Amino acid sequence: MKIFGAGLAGLLAGCHFQRATIYEAGDSDTVNHKAVLRFRTSAVGDSVGIDFRKVRVYKNIWDGKPVAPSIQYANWYSQKVIGKLADRSIWNLDAVDRFIAPDDFIGQLAERCADRIVWNHKVTGEDIAKAKASTEQIISTLPMSLMTRFTGMQHTQEFKSEKITVRRWRIPNADVFQTVYFPSLETSLYRASITGDLLIAEYADEADDYDFFPAFGISASSCEPIEKVSQRFGKIAPIDDVWRKQFIYDLTTTYGIYSLGRFGTWRNLLLDDVLKDIYVLKKLMKGSAYERSKINVA
Repeated sequence: MKIFGAGLAGLLAGCHFQRATIYEAGDSDTVNHKAVLRFRTSAVGDSVGIDFRKVRVYKNIWDGKPVAPSIQYANWYSQKVIGKLADRSIWNLDAVDRFIAPDDFIGQLAERCADRIVWNHKVTGEDIAKAKASTEQIISTLPMSLMTRFTGMQHTQEFKSEKITVRRWRIPNADVFQTVYFPSLETSLYRASITGDLLIAEYADEADDYDFFPAFGISASSCEPIEKVSQRFGKIAPIDDVWRKQFIYDLTTTYGIYSLGRFGTWRNLLLDDVLKDIYVLKKLMKGSAYERSKINVA
């Protein structure tokens, strides 16, 4: 069995399919995730034997001062993060319980799969052609846009994604869990969060110098900069859902390739949802062609 991609979805799948070989285009230093990792339940951690911490997360909206949710702010925020008007989490500022993964969560997942990861292996159309002629089962977390090119399947979909930039700091002696939304179109910053002592700011496209620290009642001088990184597929725009599901089905029935994760299934989802999809894939892989035709992962 093969898994294409060693990002979060691929590594989580690798922990559950322990005989699979994982193929990753980059090296071990390129596999990371710098945005906020919060979970609705402890299920992901429980499934791989990694303890998550249950915390209470408090939220706010900032536009030079704390403000209440409004249609204007919701629309600004939506335009900033996905480029169109849609309901987003900015509407709900109620405190919520969440589960926090340890800072080295991705590293721990990679360690569990270390002897089965083939680094610097860029999947090509030739790999996909071989899959069609083989009976070996494959899980792909690669972007659906890439898989359409490899398979040559005709479509009229426009796969849009937006890059995000993430900046991180340490706050000495902090241990709080907070998120502030920044809907103003005057800055590319759309969200900043403190997770314990780690401050993470997320920007649409490139980062700017907007001074967001007062939103948390702190100053930049009290924080220790760590890094700034860009993530190419930070946000993805939806495509036609009927076509999307049909492509996933055709990829499985024609090539024996099962789609997994945000990019593989081209929909915004949490890692909690990826775990559920992994359990569905296990059933699909054990079932008959008829049973597979009745179940759709995405």
